[in-house]
Amino acid sequence: MKDAEILAHFDGRGTAEFSLSGLEAGQSDMITAIGFEFGYDLKQAEAVSRSTMRMIFVRTDSPTARQRAWQTHDRLRAGGPLLATWTVPGTAPGAVGSVTAVDMASKRRGLAAYEANGIRGFVVFIAVLSLGCFILAWVLRDSPNTPLAVMAAVLGIAVAVAAALTPRWMKQWYEKNRRLVDLYDRQRSGQVGPPPPPGPAGPHPGSGSGQ
Repeated sequence: MKDAEILAHFDGRGTAEFSLSGLEAGQSDMITAIGFEFGYDLKQAEAVSRSTMRMIFVRTDSPTARQRAWQTHDRLRAGGPLLATWTVPGTAPGAVGSVTAVDMASKRRGLAAYEANGIRGFVVFIAVLSLGCFILAWVLRDSPNTPLAVMAAVLGIAVAVAAALTPRWMKQWYEKNRRLVDLYDRQRSGQVGPPPPPGPAGPHPGSGSGQ
């Protein structure tokens, strides 16, 4: 889809729906990033068929989302890019890195999937796979295929270790990307300065007159 087609969906209505087929499915992160810039959050993404994906976005009316949408409109009217690149602190002192809105959209979708589904199903799957390797090794232990049994046992051990460590790895991945997304959002919201201070208050009744 071209940018103009994507923008036509995010026209201020309460919801925006996309039906992506074939190579268009590869634009899902781009569409999510554009929707975010215009104040829309991804509500649902599902595979309708083997070749078709449906995405539903909902407009967010929070002050932060509305401010972000206004900033985006202002940037486009000024001839700026549709999606900007932002800088984030690097691991080394004083170092900075660049991150794109599409990168953030991908991370945001991953975080949402983790928060919604966790990794219990995946851990159970690899635990069952490990058990299957051990069963295969036990069945082949007295057969002429001893090397195959050894390989199955080694694979079972490796998969079991992965099953034990995956929750920790995923938690570290989640915390790292959660911090990065939060930092991006704070930077994104900080593009507009604070509101001006209130003007000087008028004189109170009776003040300055000695009465």
